Amino acid sequence: MSVNQARLVQTFSDLVAIDALSFEEREMADYLKKVWQETCGVTLQEDGAAAQIGGNAGNLFGRLSGDPGRPELLLSAHMDTVAPGRGKKAVVQADGRITSAGNTVLGADDAAALAIILEACRELTERQLSHRPLELLFTVAEEAYARGAAVFDLSQIEAKLAYCLDCSDRLGAYSAQEPTLLSFELTVHGQSAHAGFKPEAGVNAVACAAAAIARLPQGWQDPHTTFNIGRIEGGTATNIVPDTVTVKGEIRSAVHEDALACWQHTVAVFEAEAAQIGASISVSQTLHLTAYQIEASNPALRDYQAVLARRGLEAYAKPSFGGSDNNILVQQGFSGLCLFNPMHDIHTTHEYTQISELTAMTELLIDLLTL
Repeated sequence: MSVNQARLVQTFSDLVAIDALSFEEREMADYLKKVWQETCGVTLQEDGAAAQIGGNAGNLFGRLSGDPGRPELLLSAHMDTVAPGRGKKAVVQADGRITSAGNTVLGADDAAALAIILEACRELTERQLSHRPLELLFTVAEEAYARGAAVFDLSQIEAKLAYCLDCSDRLGAYSAQEPTLLSFELTVHGQSAHAGFKPEAGVNAVACAAAAIARLPQGWQDPHTTFNIGRIEGGTATNIVPDTVTVKGEIRSAVHEDALACWQHTVAVFEAEAAQIGASISVSQTLHLTAYQIEASNPALRDYQAVLARRGLEAYAKPSFGGSDNNILVQQGFSGLCLFNPMHDIHTTHEYTQISELTAMTELLIDLLTL
């Protein structure tokens, strides 16, 4: 089924032009409310996520009625983008690629998904095609550890099958796994002293943290677990033995238990180093996402495979260490699948999409909705 390609590209360009950094999605939310009402008669309701996470907009949820004899389906995409994301502009290249002007991200992550879902539903509405009843969820702050989806009231969703469009790679790809993602903060408490007059009276928190970090290899811990310390903050002056230092980082793992074990090991190393010099530590961690793996029997995957087969394509299982709103959905019992979204070199100023992929994914989504 062909789609209105020119309209699709224009919609995508319009979405790209909206600044929507995480926690600043107000303009995007207002645009989506307006365009969905005008084009498909869908009222998108906004929840109270803004107050819960410190943003200026909430998650949007709506329904598009369909054939009551078919099972409901949830479609999801996120409204936010990463930095540098102010003043974005979609530039259509002669070869069919769409890039930014080069000084910002493009924001195809996840504006391409927003455009594809809208265009697919416009086609259903305009052609009066029989389709599944649809539920629509557009989230805030996905790029900030799926904060918006985490506070959305999922109990109001009737669908059991869900598709998030947020997987990069190629047409047919889906996230075969997404990780547990845990962020942490450790603070070493030592004793300050004058570094020139009486350094022996001090307990150097920075030295303690450095010794602990030296025992903790960064990067891959095993084939499915990564560990990273990204920020270190401490000390007051060059002539003062530092009494506190705070270390912040994250752990990702495709195996939930291994992520927790890595965290426990990290704490143990810091405690051991602190004990050697008479320091102490305080720790905190936040579990943002829980790992999942997609089994071959997953109903959402089977439907995806079926519509791909119609077009002579195969599903491509892509291991992902990025995490997405689908982590939240799967954890809450949905048969969820994170589908290909036409975006490449994401989170960089070289990000791009392709008109052919936007079109093909819209057609594929229509197939899914009318299956």
